[in-house]
Amino acid sequence: MSRDAHGVPTQLIAEVALWCSLQKLTAVHEDSPDEARRRALMKEAAHLLDAARSRGSGWLEELLPDDRRWTRAMDLIKEADPDSLAPLENQLRSLELKPPDSIGSSYSDESRREIVNGVIDRRSSPMQARLPQNPAMTDRFPGRSLLYVPSENVSDGASRYASNGFFDLYDCPPWDTWLQYSRGTLVSWVPEVLIPLAQSGIDANPVECIRWSD
Repeated sequence: MSRDAHGVPTQLIAEVALWCSLQKLTAVHEDSPDEARRRALMKEAAHLLDAARSRGSGWLEELLPDDRRWTRAMDLIKEADPDSLAPLENQLRSLELKPPDSIGSSYSDESRREIVNGVIDRRSSPMQARLPQNPAMTDRFPGRSLLYVPSENVSDGASRYASNGFFDLYDCPPWDTWLQYSRGTLVSWVPEVLIPLAQSGIDANPVECIRWSD
């Protein structure tokens, strides 16, 4: 059985590519007036936090934010409710493949592997019947491999907010895209149309728990 550079069987990649090709996908979301207002609040809060952090030159001033700016920023973030600004979060999170838990919230490597393998098993049966003998789905439906290290996520919601919900609170990509979990790393496959969403989440992530494989 042929495999990619990360040891993922090409058959699995073909199954994911075919599964994703059958879904209605978009990277575009037009904010409602309320969503636009709340995103503006988030931008204002970010500006206040930056100003609070850099207000002084002394080491103590750098460590202790300006109380008024910091408090105002926290109030704005609370009003904006960024956790609800993930309008595309249901894409590639099919109910029939839904795992019992997020691998980002699990602290057991064995548990993560079982969760991922469960998703793969549920997806494989219907896809194998539809694949040709010599699948070339990644040629017909191009995409890009993504790596995620769940033990390194910070659960701050930055990637979720920036990607409109492509990543979840734990920086985990949607389970429909999962390919393999090995050595503490999840390999997934992102359809070409959703690459901009994933890139926005990667750029917003304060650590390197999500990155492209190439």
